[in-house]
Amino acid sequence: MTFDFFEGAAGTGKTHNLVGRAGEIVQDGALGEGHKLLALTFMNGARRRLDARLSENPVFRRRFDCQTFDVFARTLAARRRSLITPEMRVRADALNEFDGPCTLAADLLEHEPVRRWVARSFPLVLVDEAQDLDAHRMRILQELSSSCRIVAAADAFQCLDNGRDTAPLMGWLEGAGQTHRLTQVRRTTQQGLLAAALAVREGRDIKAVLTARTFKNSTTWSGGGFRLLDAPATNANHALLAWAIANDIAQRQGPVVILTPDAGNAIIRAALNTVQTKQHTRKNSGVTFGPYPHTWDRHDNEEADALLADIALPGAATCAGLRALLMPLAGHAPIAQALSRIDRLRRAHGQTTFTAAQVTEFVRQSVRNRSRLGFRQQRGHLAMTIQRAKNREFPNVIVLWPHTATGSPDHLRRLLYNGITRAQNHCTVIVLGQGRLNTPPFAPSVG
Repeated sequence: MTFDFFEGAAGTGKTHNLVGRAGEIVQDGALGEGHKLLALTFMNGARRRLDARLSENPVFRRRFDCQTFDVFARTLAARRRSLITPEMRVRADALNEFDGPCTLAADLLEHEPVRRWVARSFPLVLVDEAQDLDAHRMRILQELSSSCRIVAAADAFQCLDNGRDTAPLMGWLEGAGQTHRLTQVRRTTQQGLLAAALAVREGRDIKAVLTARTFKNSTTWSGGGFRLLDAPATNANHALLAWAIANDIAQRQGPVVILTPDAGNAIIRAALNTVQTKQHTRKNSGVTFGPYPHTWDRHDNEEADALLADIALPGAATCAGLRALLMPLAGHAPIAQALSRIDRLRRAHGQTTFTAAQVTEFVRQSVRNRSRLGFRQQRGHLAMTIQRAKNREFPNVIVLWPHTATGSPDHLRRLLYNGITRAQNHCTVIVLGQGRLNTPPFAPSVG
């Protein structure tokens, strides 16, 4: 089987080339009657984006299936469950709800008949962001590669799992077939933005590639499409950070996405609440700007937990009790769907009592289903973690960098690099606190 691997930095067009190469393979006749391309991703958001990209190309119309690794693994395990041994089940049960099915699928794919069975439906497999493959998902791809044609893309520096050694994975990807090196960044032509991202990637002093400007004892470093500053914000004066954020949004054309490595930071949360509700005024001109509403783009379980955060679910409750608790939030579709499911179980199966864990899972499943179908509601600008923004691009980005960003110097550089490189036109990095720009990830490690 052939294996095409695209390797390149952020913005070099890995996904574009990935889809293009898959299209060439399909045009060469790789998909026969009843065959489909299988596109595997890690998260539902990435799955939707890749689904949209494939749908744009008439070569793939009605000839592809885009799934997350977890869904593919659960489907495979369910369809070939007769081959699952007690030993395999014990190993899977020792893992979490996502890794367990993946290790089961990898175990099943060790059997040649199972590999041939998958290849009969999916002779061509596409994998984006392959640097995120952990041991379980790497095994799935390794086994598939012996029966299916593979097109994959990865950049080791964009792996955000702190401490993970990507060398074995990257070595295998590069040795599995033909490697295509991508070197030209296409996401942006802004030279300051490009220079800042490269400095962070190479572990150099980011300030050295920018121009410093000092005004009223405050220094800002700038380049084409990029701006770096610090804000002496604390819990007591988070308004300073709110001003910096709102001021930057006011200068941009189009939507702004706010990224941070720590969405739970109290200063950032307080500042963004102020940005969302307060109108600011420039003292020298009297011009006003703001407020700027935004929506937090969260992982599915975080979204569900936020919906239930203010409800004290009892250990167990009746249908009537749960309806009284949840009806005030029934305007949120996941809550309404959970209530509907509870009512169906009462009518169809006579279940009269539900535990807090069951209700929480009902809400989580509803959120996951809506996320999978792309029904998330968004209002105004977006805010999310840097991890959540992976494999995405936005016209304008603000990166908020708190002191609570943790990890090795290399991990911090990867986080900052991934934040900066999401921007197409402009990126502003605001560092909380002063005197932190001479340490990683903004400058080389000392010693």
